[in-house]
Amino acid sequence: MKNLFLMRHAKSKWNENVSDQFRSITDIGELKTKKIAHYLNENFELNFDQVFSSKAVRAKETSQLVKPILFPSQIIHIEDDLYTFSHYLLDKWIRNLDNQLQNVLIFGHNPAFTDITNQLGNEMIYNLPTSGFVWIQFDSDNWKTIAKGKTMKIITPKEIK
Repeated sequence: MKNLFLMRHAKSKWNENVSDQFRSITDIGELKTKKIAHYLNENFELNFDQVFSSKAVRAKETSQLVKPILFPSQIIHIEDDLYTFSHYLLDKWIRNLDNQLQNVLIFGHNPAFTDITNQLGNEMIYNLPTSGFVWIQFDSDNWKTIAKGKTMKIITPKEIK
């Protein structure tokens, strides 16, 4: 059984005079991300075999905020190919994961995360908001052959008081 966990990066600053890849997160984004991470920690026993992040600053900053709360002893693997907005490229990347990995967490971007959630999960969403979290479980032992999985959880900052 494979478990795919997706967390969209925190709300980022649009007023910075930098290219998209180098935008950082806002204070509100930081608060919402920590709120989601604490909620996950308090309500689920999540274990990740490996954690990956897009190379974009906002995704890396988000992963660093979540790390001490959900996976303090793990390394975050920065992947150039996860800086994508295409669910086709994201799907290809996921299907090339090492089959020894059962539980994988990825920090990345929309629209790829919304689209891949709709493609691989059994619940349709209109938009995965910033700091949103998705858990999809697959009845498969091979990432290459994963089919429509079961959407176990979709958690957004608005849902948490």
